Amino acid sequence: MAGIEALLTAMYGFYDAIFQPVLLFGPYISLAFFSAVLAALFSIIYWYLLDIEKADEIKDKLSEQQEKMKEARSDDESDKASEHMQKTMQLNQELMKLNLKPMIATMVFVALIFPWLSYTFSPAVALEPVNDHVFEGELEYAGQVEQIQVDNSTDPATVTVNGSEGEIGGLVEAHNIEWELVRFGENGGFFAVQEGLILSVSAKFIDLPFTLPYIGGALNWLGFYILIAMPLTYGFRKLLGVA
Repeated sequence: MAGIEALLTAMYGFYDAIFQPVLLFGPYISLAFFSAVLAALFSIIYWYLLDIEKADEIKDKLSEQQEKMKEARSDDESDKASEHMQKTMQLNQELMKLNLKPMIATMVFVALIFPWLSYTFSPAVALEPVNDHVFEGELEYAGQVEQIQVDNSTDPATVTVNGSEGEIGGLVEAHNIEWELVRFGENGGFFAVQEGLILSVSAKFIDLPFTLPYIGGALNWLGFYILIAMPLTYGFRKLLGVA
């Protein structure tokens, strides 16, 4: 575990140094930039590694089998419909095999960059005790540090950053960003680089008109990434002929 923490710390430090100029533009522009770059990169990976001609051929056969299956069902020919369904399943398996290589390559880049994006926009702030009820740490973003204090003599605990105060479950402002105060407690998780007592915070990107399970009332970095990356990925793949 210590080896993984050391590796992640070194990797995060490298990314911080490389991408600090981008992060200084603020969370919206910087995350939109990363979303666009990754959407383009993943599209290029699929264009380079996918046998497009073979994939298109299989898709045409799939459409043909699906049409035949609909016709057989409408004519109450269950045997023919079952036969076309079996061929459809076989073609889907062939298409999945073709997509396997670019999918694996894409996941490598996901594993390399997504933990750092989470570390940047949803960090776990390591805390040190001041007394029995007060703890202090540093909230870092784009190479800049702001002192953060947690007072757990209240329920829920109170968090203060440069005069901005909030409770766990609420918001504070730091680095010109609104941060959701997610959790105060012992650290955990595979991608953790801090041990002991931490404060989990998450940059708030877009308020939602309703509350969703596991998401809440606002989009965090991952929700914002998906919102930007999905249409861009579709557009890039369309241009490259791999949509």
